[in-house]
Amino acid sequence: MTKTSSRNNGCLTQRRQCPCGDEQCYIRIEGDEEDTSVEPVDPNLINAAAHASSEVASADTPPYVGQSFRTDDEAQEFYTNFARRNGFAIRRERSKGNPAHPLGVYKRELVCHRAGVSLPRKTAELKRQRNKKSSRCKCEAQMIIKKNVSKGVTRWVVVHFSNVHNHELLDSDEVRHLPAYRNISSVDRERILFFAKAGFTVNLIMRALEMEKGLKQGQLTFTERDLRNFLQASKNINRENEGAELVKACKAMKEKIPDFRYEFTLDMNDKLEHIAWSYPDSIRAYKVFGDVVVFDTTYRLYAYDRPFGVWFGVDNYGSTIFFGCVLLQDEKPASFAWALQAFVHLMDEKVPQTMVTDLDVGPREAIMNVLPNTKQAFSTWHIMSKLPSWFSALLGSQYERFVSEFHRVYNLESENDFVHQWGQMINEFGLGSDRHVAILSYHREYWALPFLRGWFFGGLLTTGSSSSIKAFFKGFLISQTRLKDFVEQVMVAIDLQNQAGEEATMRQNYQNVQIKTCMPVEEHASGVLTPYAFEMFQKELVSSTQFAVYETQRDTYLVRHHLKTDGGHLVSCIPANEEIHCSCKEFEFSGIMCRHSLRVLSLKNCFMLPDKYLLIRWRRESSLFPKSSGYKYRSQALRSLASIIIQESSLTKDRFDYVQWHMSKLLTHVRDMPTVDEGASDLEPVSSLDATVDVTPVRSRGRPKKLKAAIDIPKEMQEPHALPEIQDLSGT
Repeated sequence: MTKTSSRNNGCLTQRRQCPCGDEQCYIRIEGDEEDTSVEPVDPNLINAAAHASSEVASADTPPYVGQSFRTDDEAQEFYTNFARRNGFAIRRERSKGNPAHPLGVYKRELVCHRAGVSLPRKTAELKRQRNKKSSRCKCEAQMIIKKNVSKGVTRWVVVHFSNVHNHELLDSDEVRHLPAYRNISSVDRERILFFAKAGFTVNLIMRALEMEKGLKQGQLTFTERDLRNFLQASKNINRENEGAELVKACKAMKEKIPDFRYEFTLDMNDKLEHIAWSYPDSIRAYKVFGDVVVFDTTYRLYAYDRPFGVWFGVDNYGSTIFFGCVLLQDEKPASFAWALQAFVHLMDEKVPQTMVTDLDVGPREAIMNVLPNTKQAFSTWHIMSKLPSWFSALLGSQYERFVSEFHRVYNLESENDFVHQWGQMINEFGLGSDRHVAILSYHREYWALPFLRGWFFGGLLTTGSSSSIKAFFKGFLISQTRLKDFVEQVMVAIDLQNQAGEEATMRQNYQNVQIKTCMPVEEHASGVLTPYAFEMFQKELVSSTQFAVYETQRDTYLVRHHLKTDGGHLVSCIPANEEIHCSCKEFEFSGIMCRHSLRVLSLKNCFMLPDKYLLIRWRRESSLFPKSSGYKYRSQALRSLASIIIQESSLTKDRFDYVQWHMSKLLTHVRDMPTVDEGASDLEPVSSLDATVDVTPVRSRGRPKKLKAAIDIPKEMQEPHALPEIQDLSGT
């Protein structure tokens, strides 16, 4: 049977129906054909991120030694695109490292698909497969990448590249027939099922897709055989029985894990109508970080033709956290209303302050009716992803200038300025009668930034939550996934996500905190906020030094950039009540004090921030991790610390000698300690919030002190909990 990537891309498809209501208007999001995942979008770098993404995907130059990527998947994608344009395919050959290694997997070899020699087949395989000649011919073309972690930032660097092949390369018509490039994208899968439901034959489906894409016959990324295999896999699913099996799976999970929660309804025929569920870790996380929630309903389980929704949030380390998911019968407002009611009930009736959704009428009406006190906003990421489908062909060469102007108007501060300049922009580009512009204009209070300042979003307004969902479910959701297995597989994904989050938390806590201003408020914030939140705070603090302050009246100040002669922001500061408010409303929006307020506090000789301006949700004490203090946690904590020590101490010989001497002494001391804790237990605590580790950051500023030839081990190192003292090694 021919393999296609539909097995690897999961059974989730993104809804393409345009909110304008036109059945012929479909949304095409860049990257759908390859089903590539995308990193969440930085609020301040939407344009830059889009440019960088397109640059990586469309680069015509070959890889080169020293080239770096954010992840190994990104490096493989780049090499794959290069290979396809040059007439060959690639595969992963060897990897070095494992979960027990301080760096995990730290090296990968990506080779030509014809590298190596043919592998010997098992006897059983020989009997049922025809004697097909292997395509492998010892080709030595390859790219080797290695992981490099510096100052907490992980990059994958190309350390070797060879493009010398010992075989002929294929032309563009031939290379697309290689198994690596024969895939059925999520968009095509949805259209195939639509045509099949309408009674189209396989041949007619192929022709219809070719006509939609404007391709000649035989130019699709899959063959008729691939299409038949896909349809056969879809037909093997009994949708009615699967619903009952899913309910049984939830009941079994409840018996196994009492804190697991689920709710469902049946229709008039006693068939599954809606079902929502959540897990103990997710419920505990929501109690701390459920102030802002993304409700993404843009996906369907295409094998069951059902809408699929996911609730996500963000923790104090900036990591995406899963809250729950729901499988609905349809996309009617009543169905979304049931989903929201079920979610609130699963979360002990706690209602989020703000909820981010796609530009969709169904969830909007449901939130207004079910959660009237919750502020709703449309995800900026979702809106930006629709712009190419709506305006690229319409505006032609003017499209890039339109996008730039769109971003400028979107970031205006005044509501009146937005309304005025939005109208000017629409008239300038001749879009006054466009139905998509009419939708954006009508719903501007749900997506335009001037209307949303003053509400807390914690960075989730511009986050690509759809990308997070793809990354979250990727690897275990396949086209043959059964609903009865869905609940347990999602729990496995959550466990993997928690492990990654725990490791990331430890790594952040062990990193040196770089003090840039020497201001007491910076020292204060660095010990309270997580490294993720402190980085945002520090950015505002450093920027505050560029602003001038003018007192307009008692306790009211005009703060303006020193290079500007007009504009600025008004800041009211009442020291007696520890109250400070800025007209930019950045604190209300992100939970981080703005540069204007910080400038006034500096003028007022404020050396410590009031507690209420260091939000609990951004503090170290609110961390979900580590979840335990047992052997598993201790092992992970030491691996994270060892990884940083290796990175820092291998830079110079002096650092290496210093660390080696102290580690040798430390090892000798540890070996003399008891191997069993008296009265200690390795049992995991019930709540993930019950056990947190207070890792005091190392504050470094100025030139490090000269290393001494020998330093006695301090008495603190003889105490069981003196591990954080070792951090001095990495900062020296």
